[in-house]
Amino acid sequence: MEETNQTAVMDYVLLGLHGHHDLEVVLFVLCLGIYCMNLLGNSLLMVLIMLDPHLHNPMYFFLSNLSLIDICGTSSFIPLMLTNFLQTRSTISFPACALQMYLTLALGATECLLLAAMAYDRYVAICHPLRYTELMTGQMCMQMAALSWGTGFVNSLLQSILIWRLPFCGHNVINHFFCEILAVLKLACGDISLNALVLMVATTILTVTPLLLICLSYIFILAAIFRVPSASGRRKAFSTCSAHLTVVVIFYGTISFMYLKPKAKNPNVDKIITLFYAAVTPSLNPIIYSLRNAELCGPNERAKRMRWEETNQTAMMDYVLLGLHGHQDLEMVLFVLCLGIYCMNLLGNSLLMVLIMLDPHLHNPMYFFLSYLSLIDNCGTFSFIPLMLTNFLQTRSTISFPACALQIFLTLALGTTECLLLAAMIYDRYVAICHPLRYTELMTGQMCMQMAALSWGTGFVNSLLQSILIWCLPFCGHNVINHFFCEILAVLKLACGDISLNALVLMVATTILTVTPLLLICLSYIFILAAIFRVPSASGRCKAFSTSSAHLTVVVIFYGTIYFMYLKPKAKNPNVDKIITLFYAVMTPSLNLIIYSLRNAEAAA
Repeated sequence: MEETNQTAVMDYVLLGLHGHHDLEVVLFVLCLGIYCMNLLGNSLLMVLIMLDPHLHNPMYFFLSNLSLIDICGTSSFIPLMLTNFLQTRSTISFPACALQMYLTLALGATECLLLAAMAYDRYVAICHPLRYTELMTGQMCMQMAALSWGTGFVNSLLQSILIWRLPFCGHNVINHFFCEILAVLKLACGDISLNALVLMVATTILTVTPLLLICLSYIFILAAIFRVPSASGRRKAFSTCSAHLTVVVIFYGTISFMYLKPKAKNPNVDKIITLFYAAVTPSLNPIIYSLRNAELCGPNERAKRMRWEETNQTAMMDYVLLGLHGHQDLEMVLFVLCLGIYCMNLLGNSLLMVLIMLDPHLHNPMYFFLSYLSLIDNCGTFSFIPLMLTNFLQTRSTISFPACALQIFLTLALGTTECLLLAAMIYDRYVAICHPLRYTELMTGQMCMQMAALSWGTGFVNSLLQSILIWCLPFCGHNVINHFFCEILAVLKLACGDISLNALVLMVATTILTVTPLLLICLSYIFILAAIFRVPSASGRCKAFSTSSAHLTVVVIFYGTIYFMYLKPKAKNPNVDKIITLFYAVMTPSLNLIIYSLRNAEAAA
């Protein structure tokens, strides 16, 4: 078995657009943008459905399942594909390939069945409106969703087992961007007739049958709509299923186009079409259903919106940033200091990133993470300092609602990402000192990209959740923020509703995403120091310690200032706390460059 099925013990090579690196860079930018939009849009839609009681109905229950499928489906292949776009040789391990194929098959089949369930929901709503609450109960919806998910995953398990039992004879070059079932089947050197038969039967049952049921439902729906006497009644009835019909047409239309069209002479064209189908269509659902809500915004919805605007006027006005109100001379001093520090930070970190990019000697994991740290510092300071400097020169400091929301989102996201990146950097130092012979094996480029992507992704998802919870609160017209910029705790103080959920989620997230990385860093340094003290010579110990001294200094400054800021007793004068927070936010990003430059001087032997 091992001789004929060697793929079980080797990586696969994903051919992608081999020899078209410039085009891969363009696809990287496009796919990254589309993936972020998909992640943000579907996550926001799920959270809104969960938080808004008016959306607790069968249609939105199925829609939240659809959004979850879109997030999981794209996340199963896009992050690794983006990483591979930046590498000269794109590879994927056997377990990762098996998981990728399993998830894409399972989620694709589940989406077909969920679309059929949603069509049934629309059929009952329009053709049997008086029995809607009786037929579409919560239990019924749960059973339909569970049947869809269960059937999709069982079918995928069967397909996967049949594929991985085939002999592959060492063939491991997949002519695609990711592990697509037909591309993998082409590698087999045995009889695939059984696979083809089972795949055809499953496709017919789980793809064509739901489509026929959807078409049958819409025949009854259209017949019921045409029986409505008034034109406005027909429009209103049709608008309740227009979004679902649009999603179905796009979903099945692109599938049919992809697999039934004649093969292109250039195989890269087919691969790009498949890629855009897999990446773009999941991003359209939030847009389509948002447009549907705009269509249904009748008198009752407008009345609710007006009442909401009366109690939450801060969403429609500028915020006033109090800063050091009444201390114009001190603000001028802060303007000069912050401007100088900001210019030094921007210039220094930008220079460091360029040097790391241009110097081949710095193309290693430590400097890879350091370049991301510099990017975070530049983005973090850029998110609030320019506007703050402008406000220092004005008598009244204001910030618009979108700018305030963006400021909170970025400061939270980048702060969390920095904590996780510092933990990733200490893992790099731990491997370098405690397992030097396995360093190149463990700290591969793919591993570094995955750790960085996980850090950025976790930071931005956490920030999105916190932001949504904040802006769902009522503010009752309060718009004076007692700070230099939109800081989350200062904004929470403006809320006139219950903030206990916000406080709980913020505390849990802070514990998981700030304290946990710190504990991992401390544990790593225990092992590092133990390994260093086992080195016999003093010069060897000094050299080993110098490789992690810069990181240790950055960690101490980063966490030390955070804990000093939030755990110290409150000052009698609130301006003192604001100035301390300001100097932490402005100064610490400028120190990384100095610290790592000193470290290079120590290591320049």
